[in-house]
Amino acid sequence: DEDALLDEAIKLAVAEKENQVGKIFAKKHSNVCYHGYVETKDRFVIEDFSEAFFAGFMSTRGDLVKRIKAAHDATNEQNPEVWRDSSKLKQIVSSFLFNATQHVLEENIEGAQLFAAIAYFFQEYIAVCVDKPMINSSKMLELVQADLHTLVKYLKKNIPCNCLDKKYEEVKSITKMGVCCNDKCSLPNRVVERSKMLYCTRCRDANYCSHECQKAAWPFHKILCEKTDRSESRKQP
Repeated sequence: DEDALLDEAIKLAVAEKENQVGKIFAKKHSNVCYHGYVETKDRFVIEDFSEAFFAGFMSTRGDLVKRIKAAHDATNEQNPEVWRDSSKLKQIVSSFLFNATQHVLEENIEGAQLFAAIAYFFQEYIAVCVDKPMINSSKMLELVQADLHTLVKYLKKNIPCNCLDKKYEEVKSITKMGVCCNDKCSLPNRVVERSKMLYCTRCRDANYCSHECQKAAWPFHKILCEKTDRSESRKQP
């Protein structure tokens, strides 16, 4: 199930790191590209916040919602103002993208998946603060266990440098995989080839491996889908 998937992904991400949060963050030094991350006067706030969020995320077992809540609570106690500052939040995104990219280049794919998923969460959080109705958690789960093609493509799209160009050429032939949004899906890890997936034509956020899974998930997805539809309707002139 989703909890087991996430637990296994995180266990791999911190293998040989002995759960020491600071050690999994890539080191910044003069001969390393920062992949778009720019150190500002808020550098230490950003780094403290990022590590506290990561530690909170790691501290709780359960689904993504529980882990995100634990991470939010940990950072909200220490740096509550960051959650209300879009400029700082964008720096948080850049920090996690830097770490994800470095881990790809250093062949620590499990760590890269985790950092990419958290970067995506903050991108979605910023969007929700503007006009998006909700965070697409299925995409976050997909990044946690992403194939190399999906992972590198996401990072390459979100960094301004060409550091992943060579890696992308190496992995672009890998079949892209997706995660079925029906949490009762019978497929192993709910994973299926992306090209074979069906998507909700109403919100375009939910993907499924089959019509059967789409139908089974509809009672729950309907609530989220209607929120998205109402939000889009309000944008119409």
